[in-house]
Amino acid sequence: MGCGSVEMADFRLSYISVPLEKPFVTSLRRVRSADAVRVELVDREGFCGVGEAPPTKAVTGEGRVEIEESITSVIAPNFLGRRFDSLASALKALHSCSAGSSAKAAVDMALYDLWMKKDPSQTGIFESEEVETRTCITVSLGAPEEMAQDAADAVSRGCGVLKVKLGGGDGADVERIEAVRSAAPKAKLLADANQAWSEEEAHSIIESIYPFGVELVEQPLRAADMDGMRRVRESSPISILADESVFTLEDAKKVIESGAADMVNVKLMKCGGASKAAEILGWCEKSGVECMMGSMLETPVSIGAAARVAAAFKECIRYIDLDSPLLYREMPEDSAIRIEGNMLTLGGRRGRSRFA
Repeated sequence: MGCGSVEMADFRLSYISVPLEKPFVTSLRRVRSADAVRVELVDREGFCGVGEAPPTKAVTGEGRVEIEESITSVIAPNFLGRRFDSLASALKALHSCSAGSSAKAAVDMALYDLWMKKDPSQTGIFESEEVETRTCITVSLGAPEEMAQDAADAVSRGCGVLKVKLGGGDGADVERIEAVRSAAPKAKLLADANQAWSEEEAHSIIESIYPFGVELVEQPLRAADMDGMRRVRESSPISILADESVFTLEDAKKVIESGAADMVNVKLMKCGGASKAAEILGWCEKSGVECMMGSMLETPVSIGAAARVAAAFKECIRYIDLDSPLLYREMPEDSAIRIEGNMLTLGGRRGRSRFA
């Protein structure tokens, strides 16, 4: 058996939960912890690759049950007892399965982690031993005064880019931006509506928040409303970023080529993992399309994987939104992610996996 050859022996699933300092609130959901299905992929020699995926049903359609069933009933039967001569062949087998994107993402990163421990020469996008990246921090949806305080707290920690959650449905979104700008006069502001606005609201709110120096508006309309997104983009003085509209490379091409957005938000959980994120980012890099490297509310392993992908595509990534570790009540003891202000540092092979 060659150095890079792997025979799959076991899939071990567990569930982890990392408490947050305070609830994370968007127009789609409210949660108090970062949760994930963890998969440990073990080969016949005892090497173990680790991957994690959060149950974000409001976005991906996958809760805990769906992720676990996809892995145990769809993915695992195509892997157990099978030998793969390369990482590429294992990834091809994974992405030929009819499984959910988050379930695939967890196994995708577990495969990368496994090969990094056995034959790192095959894991091109993860070559760097140590990765440092600055992330923006999310200001959760709430009353304007509460969001202003959260913004001030973030700035006091050294965070200079704030993603402000909007879409409260109460007519106070402009007031929210005004309050955050007052509390953080020098910060870069990004606004994220999470599909909450109507087209009429989008036009009006964008015009109203433009004077406050907002750099970006993320997913103002429902994901499928490409025509509405295009009209909003054409009239907007602020750049438009597509998030929930973009899961696959084909989605990214459609959004950009139709003029529905200026930029795309690439997330491992939407596209199916690091290998698929690399395909999207590679196309964006060649096409001159700027991106955000984003995440759901995630646990350290998947955040670490996303950070390593981002490090490989610096030329096209304008914003990084991997702030989950900044929102934890405390960093899990088995994580090797280090935090200083809004800087995330991942060091080599420390911790439970290469990613975190």
